[in-house]
Amino acid sequence: MNEQNMDMQENEISLLDLYLIVRKHIVLILTFTTLFAMIAAGYAFLIVDETYASNADVMVQVQTDQTVDGSYDYNTAQKLLATITEFMSKDVVLDEVVRDLDLSYTPKQIRSNLTITSSNTSFFINIKFVDEDPELARQIVDEVINNAIQVANGNDAFSTLKNKVTRTSFADVGVYEAPNKPLYVVIGIILGGITGLGFVFIKELMNNSYKSKEQLEAAFKIQVLGVIPEFEVKEDF
Repeated sequence: MNEQNMDMQENEISLLDLYLIVRKHIVLILTFTTLFAMIAAGYAFLIVDETYASNADVMVQVQTDQTVDGSYDYNTAQKLLATITEFMSKDVVLDEVVRDLDLSYTPKQIRSNLTITSSNTSFFINIKFVDEDPELARQIVDEVINNAIQVANGNDAFSTLKNKVTRTSFADVGVYEAPNKPLYVVIGIILGGITGLGFVFIKELMNNSYKSKEQLEAAFKIQVLGVIPEFEVKEDF
C-alpha cells in the first residue's frame, strides 16, 4: 500500500513541474501562438469578404376612422406585426425587388441575407440587409419596403394588410458588419496557446527518460549514491 502511494506521488505532476515544462518550451509555445495568430489574421484580413449592413423601419398602424385623427386600433396592429414581418420576406415581395433592381440574386438568396424583426412592445418592424456592396444593401432595403407597401395596398390577396404599413425611415449606405477582425486574431492567439501547451505536455508525457534520482531508484530498486549537478564551465581568457 505504501509502495503504491509512493508510486502515485512520484507519477503526479505538481504545479512546479508544469511551470518548469512551460518555461522549458516557452519558445515553442510562443511559436505556435504566433503562427495561429498570423493564420487567423490572414484569414480575417485577406480571405474572408467584408460585408456591410443597411436597415430601415416601417410602422404598422390600423386606423379605424380615416376622418378622425388618432383613431387607431392598437390591438389589431399588434396582432398584425408577425404577419407583416413574415409577409415582407415572401417571394411576392422579393420577386419585385429582383425585377426593379435587375439583380442577379434569387428571392431565396436575398432572403438569406435579409433580417426582418419586430417587437411585442412597439409597432415598428426593422428591415436589415447584409451585402458585400454597401450601396446595394441600401437599395435592397428600400426596395423591400417599397414593394411590400405596394403589394399590400394593391394586391387584393392581401387586403387585410391594405394601408396598414407606413414607412418611417429610409436606408443609409451600408456600414461595416463583418468579419470581426480583432476577434479573429484573439481567437487565433488563444487556439495557438492551447495547441502549443497541449503539444509540449504530450511531448513530455511521451518522454520515457528519467528526470530525477527518485525515478531511477523506483525503477531499478537501487539506491543512487551521488548526482552530478548541472554547472557551467567558465572559459579563461
